[in-house]
Parts: sequence; C-alpha cells; structure tokens
Amino acid sequence: MSKLILGIETSCDDTSVAILKDHVDSVELLAHETFGQEDSLAEWGGVVPEIAARNHLQKMAPLLESCFKKAGLQYSDIDLIGVTALPGLLGPLLTGLNAAKTLALYNEKPILPVNHLYAHLEAVHLTEKIEYPYLGLLISGGHSAFFLVTSKDEFKVLGGTIDDAAGEAFDKGGKLLGLGYPAGRVIDELSKKGDPNKYEFPIGLKASADCRFSFSGLKTSLRVFLENNPSFLENKESQEFYDLCASYQEAIVKAMALKTKYAFKKAKEISGLSSLPLVVGGGVACNSAIRERLQTKFQNVQFVHPAYCADNGAMIGNFAR
Repeated sequence: MSKLILGIETSCDDTSVAILKDHVDSVELLAHETFGQEDSLAEWGGVVPEIAARNHLQKMAPLLESCFKKAGLQYSDIDLIGVTALPGLLGPLLTGLNAAKTLALYNEKPILPVNHLYAHLEAVHLTEKIEYPYLGLLISGGHSAFFLVTSKDEFKVLGGTIDDAAGEAFDKGGKLLGLGYPAGRVIDELSKKGDPNKYEFPIGLKASADCRFSFSGLKTSLRVFLENNPSFLENKESQEFYDLCASYQEAIVKAMALKTKYAFKKAKEISGLSSLPLVVGGGVACNSAIRERLQTKFQNVQFVHPAYCADNGAMIGNFAR
C-alpha cells in the first residue's frame, strides 16, 4: 500500500519541501519546492546562521502551500513527515523542526527525524536502483566523508575531513580569487578553459594512505600564491587566471580520486567483498571535473542526480519512507 510523505529540509541555507508517494519498491515525486539564499547571502561571503534562519521562517509557509497545491493534496492527506534534525546550523534546523512538529501535532501524523548526510547518499534511489552494500562519498559545502552503506539504516564512517570540506575549499578559494559566493560552479566553468597542470598545489594528507581529507593547506597555499603574484587578479578573463583556477581545482580532484582509492580498500576489507559500487552525493558532486575523474578511475560509479545533490526536501522525504 502506498503512503504519502512530506520532506522538510532547512539544515543550512536552502529551504526545501517535497511530497513523495512511496510505492514500497519505488518512489514518486509529486511536488518539490526550494528557495535558495545564495543571492541574499552573497554580500556576506557565506552563510550567516541568523539571516538564514529568518529566511527559512519567511519562506516555509509559502513553499508548503505551493507544494501541496501542485500535488493537489491537503495537509491531512500526508501519512508521514520527515524533517532534517542533524547536522546543521541550530537556527535553521529549529525552523524546519518547528514547522514539522506543528503539522504533525495539528494533523495527528507521525514525524521522523532525518540525518541529512545519510539522505544525501540515499537520494540516488530517487532515480537509480543501487544494491547494498555500497561505498558512499559525500562531498558538500560543509562535509566531505566516506561511508560504507550496508542498508538504508546502516552507515559506517570510514573517514572524513579533519578541517575544511571540499565545498568550503571551493568557496574560500573563490573568495581569494575575487569570484564571490558561492564559487564552486564558477571555478568549475573557468577551469574548463585552463591547464590543470600549470601550477602545483598541495594535496592534504597525501602520504597518509587513508581516507581522511584535509583542504586547509590548499586554501593557504592559494593565498600565499596570490600574495606573491597579485597580478593574477587584475584580469579574470586572462589565460593565466583560467590556468590558476584549473590548477586549484585539480588539487581537489586529485584528492578525491586518491582518497577514494583508499576508501575502497578499507570498505572491501570490512565487507569482505571484492567489488562495491560507488555512490557520490552532495552539492560538490555536480562538479564536472570530479565526476569525470571518478568515472575514469573507478568502475560502477553512480552520482546522485544533479537535481537532488544540493540540500533538498526530496532526499529527506525519500530517506523517511
């Protein structure tokens, strides 16, 4: 018997709600509404928790109303409410949780708290059929980590970043380069015009032979490079600037490929299997260079559909079903 699920996501700077129909062996997305705060937060160079929380509060009711109207449903029709409970920024999380609690209490519906990191990886099931176990690589603005996923509810952390996340390295690097916020997509596009091997930037924990990430040194190396070569910032349409962007991105791409190799080794030792599919999710999973490198280096790589890579209500509803 199918059931209707409402997913609510407010962990950081995206307010997103979705209504899904769970058919047990498949899921159908009936409506999906998202409000991104990139434009309003750009002047601050990043997410300001208090501002983000206020924007969530302002947008939640209109998004819910629009979502239910598109699905042709009433609040009372929902069978289950899934909502992001962790991790995330306290103010934004509370906004989504309070909305979910209000709807649950008023309509006497069950509510399920969701870890949105797990939801990022399981979002692959919105468009693909993936068997367990699989190696999961989550790369986003705030998180970079590997998981051995043995079932929908079993995630074993294999390794993660000890400082900055990959998305943070892109955004902070972009700020140093004068590209604004967020900068990941901009660097990706500019890098297509440049030589990724023109300049050498460090790969954090390169010799550690494990699946931990570190990107703080990369960011520092870019700052030092620009201090020594200030002329690179004078023309952002020059070949040398394109080469710089491509070389900076290449260090992140190489780190992803190297650490994925070690993560596979660890996952295979734990699972006892000789091969595992790789599932890549999170906002940075949309990066074209990372996608190409991982698909070239490894077999059976599945990326979460770009529509569900950034924080979104659909992945929360899907994980709650």
